[in-house]
Amino acid sequence: MPNEITGLDEVQAKLRQLGNQRKAKNAATRSSRKAMNIVKKAAVVNAKAFDDKDSPEKIWKNIVTKPGKTKGVDNVVMKVGVKGGARKYGTNADNRRANRIGRTYQTQGDKKNPGGDTWYWRFKEFGSATNNAELFCDRH
Repeated sequence: MPNEITGLDEVQAKLRQLGNQRKAKNAATRSSRKAMNIVKKAAVVNAKAFDDKDSPEKIWKNIVTKPGKTKGVDNVVMKVGVKGGARKYGTNADNRRANRIGRTYQTQGDKKNPGGDTWYWRFKEFGSATNNAELFCDRH
């Protein structure tokens, strides 16, 4: 008695669609976003654990998944990050030469963000000269 496999026509049709470059990139983008959403959920759980309950700003609400820039049509880059960041140029040789010290630049930090203006998330994640780092976007 031979075994019958059903549904091969649909599988073959989907495999043929992957020959189309646009559809293949679309499928890769969707699947990489789904994979990075797992990382995002873990970062949200970790950020909720140390976020200040009394503060109106919530770092975990500003964690997002977004596509990155690529140079080729064959590559897909997906990032998990926090909206907002540093506001002023730091004091270093390049910024002194370009006369940028003290000037501000546009970031995604804004009071209109879902979690408020959480520009300080970098101090929590990376630490500073006086504070230890508390990793919530763990990079293992």
